[in-house]
Amino acid sequence: MNSRLPLLLAFALLHGTARSEPKPNFIVITIDDLGYADTGPFGSKLNRTPNIDRMAQEGCKLTSFYAAPVCSPSRAALMTGCYAKRVLPIPHVLFPMDPIGLSPREITVAETLKGAGYATAIIGKWHLGDQPEFLPNAQGFDLHFGLPYSNDMGPAADGVKSDLGKPIPNPKNPAKGQPPLPLLRNGKVVKRVLPHDQQSLVRIYTDEAVEFIRTKKDTPFFLYLPHNAVHFPIYPGKDWAGKSPHGIYSDWVEEVDWSIGRILGALRDQGLTERTFVFFTSDNGGTPRGRNTPLRGNKGSTFEGGIRVPAIAWWPTKIPAATTTDAITGMFDILPTLAALAGAKLPSNRRIDGADIWPQLSGSPGAKPAHETFFYYNGLRLNAVRNGDWKLQLESDPNAKGKPENAGPKLFNLRSDVGESTNVAGSHPEVVAKLKALASAMNDDLGANGIGPGCRELGRVKDPKPIISFDTK
Repeated sequence: MNSRLPLLLAFALLHGTARSEPKPNFIVITIDDLGYADTGPFGSKLNRTPNIDRMAQEGCKLTSFYAAPVCSPSRAALMTGCYAKRVLPIPHVLFPMDPIGLSPREITVAETLKGAGYATAIIGKWHLGDQPEFLPNAQGFDLHFGLPYSNDMGPAADGVKSDLGKPIPNPKNPAKGQPPLPLLRNGKVVKRVLPHDQQSLVRIYTDEAVEFIRTKKDTPFFLYLPHNAVHFPIYPGKDWAGKSPHGIYSDWVEEVDWSIGRILGALRDQGLTERTFVFFTSDNGGTPRGRNTPLRGNKGSTFEGGIRVPAIAWWPTKIPAATTTDAITGMFDILPTLAALAGAKLPSNRRIDGADIWPQLSGSPGAKPAHETFFYYNGLRLNAVRNGDWKLQLESDPNAKGKPENAGPKLFNLRSDVGESTNVAGSHPEVVAKLKALASAMNDDLGANGIGPGCRELGRVKDPKPIISFDTK
């Protein structure tokens, strides 16, 4: 026996090289169209969200976390660590049978973590392209179970254009509408989604996620759980419909809260809480069904209510309990943050706009801001820019109806006026000039409107096909 082995082993143990810390697990949960103030930690007095409340009490609440005004761009930013316009330069969202999608040449958070030894899964809504080249299994995910896009994208006769309990229209020519809405498992159709399937989405996603946690508990994993709830049409589960005193939207918010409770409960049951980082957020601002108080605006706008979303980071023993950060953060920070925690390499041959925000989440003393400036894109158009507490809306208020007194840029101090109610551009011309200069510089990168030089190519196919044919029963 080599006489040096005991000494080498002792040295390794002393310096922590014989047995390294296990890699952390990651769970990212997004709710579709959830309003800023639809949960207890962000001010809801209507919806009962005890599990999200507890998550905030045990973690860190992010109060200046930015997504995008609508679904597909927000998810592109999450997947790639970039401004959505850089990687998915489209005017609005993707639709069934679109010939475009997130390019397979992009390196997603799933691919980044998979390269570091992670098992990867997406359970829920994808919405970054429905052709085989664009689906999750081609973008780094070992498992995909869920819908390829929003739960309203299908034929009206299947209940996708009307809420639970509302009349289902019977169009004269269904072949002119969208193809049937499919539930997929790894690119294969499980079933055509009908109203009773819509009601089961939260439950079946949650069951699948809990099973994934159970089976992957001994290996590092990344679970992305993007619920279709609470996007129109509203379909709370059978055990939840009618239980809230505030209607079916609240029913569905409360069912989502139950789902989060089950996910965190599964981590506790498997002894994984101290090595699992969970991040909860919404993909964009809430619709008028929800509440974005005290923010102005709704989904689809670049007022704060359309793009600033609730977010909570949870990791017992690593993230200080009951803390809050108002630092500028966003969807594009998720990839670089998870990569840093996993010891994974970021791609070096392309620009990443996001940053590692672990110092903000962990309460690191003296942490410098990850971002001094944030650019508010709505599709291809740059609508606003924020620097520190100042936000300049570059376009006229869409509700101004041509009134000249409402024309021109508007400056708001988000520290004192988060509701964007008072335009102070006239009294701070130097701030207006500074923010205009920042916007002008970004025009040389992503462009103020249209495709800028920093935008990367979309994925494209020549002959897109529906996942389910129109005549599938």
